[in-house]
Amino acid sequence: MKYDNVLVLIDFSKYSDDALEAAIDFAKKYNSHLTLLNVIRDTTNLTYVLSNSEYHNLEKKFKTLSMERFDKLEVDIPELKEMGYERKIRSGTPYISCLYEIENGNYDLVFAGSHGKTNLKKALMGSTAEKVLRRSPISVFVTRK
Repeated sequence: MKYDNVLVLIDFSKYSDDALEAAIDFAKKYNSHLTLLNVIRDTTNLTYVLSNSEYHNLEKKFKTLSMERFDKLEVDIPELKEMGYERKIRSGTPYISCLYEIENGNYDLVFAGSHGKTNLKKALMGSTAEKVLRRSPISVFVTRK
């Protein structure tokens, strides 16, 4: 099987960093192109308490923060920049946005960390990785340490 395009789900937690490191090793071995996806959790419910301009400024701030975190990844993991990759940022419900990207992209494999940034919410609702794993039309490699 060929693994030309690999998607890595990134929430900038230690767990997604572990998944990224595994994906980099994998991509080197199989000469795969990496795409890193960060999903900014949907904040449309804030439109009830924020003005339109405040909401759009907050949305812009989240995207800027995501780009800064991608830049930091390149500093922390220099081989990422050397091998080349694509950044993608989506807004919405994380697992739904991930599945949308998987279904509309041309990916052969997905890497995800076993846990994300939240622990209590995971216990109540299940992790994003678990939901993606159950519903993904392609193979998902879940890392744990």
